[in-house]
Amino acid sequence: MLDFRGSVSAPVSVTVKGFVGNSAVFSCLVPESEVQDKIEEVSVHFRDDEDKIVCDIAGGIRTCQGQAAEYKDRVETFPEDQKKGNFTFKLNGLQKSDARKYQCHITGPSQTNTVTELLVEKSRGNHGEPSSIVLLISFTAILLLV
Repeated sequence: MLDFRGSVSAPVSVTVKGFVGNSAVFSCLVPESEVQDKIEEVSVHFRDDEDKIVCDIAGGIRTCQGQAAEYKDRVETFPEDQKKGNFTFKLNGLQKSDARKYQCHITGPSQTNTVTELLVEKSRGNHGEPSSIVLLISFTAILLLV
């Protein structure tokens, strides 16, 4: 398990719902003012609840060395947003086995820890599209706690 020492606030907990075959977005955010001109000092560690490497970002560069086989070629990052404090990950091609908790820990000038529980359903059925309001509430909660 990752062991991070120093002043870290309590983890932010979020729940995300996805469907088999679709994608899920994991928010990993810090205030832009704390990253500005310091991107090379920021490290982001994205792990599942078995401490398997999903992906990392170090100094603004995606580095998924040691990535668990089940996540290979399925993780996207958004480099253009990193200077704004947005180190969000996207997991594509969701599988039922992806339903678990994930941890995104950011270290550097600012430290945050976000725990996201991913719920994966077989199909949409009559559920419709995932609610964008749920994502908006999740992002707002994270920003308020940061």
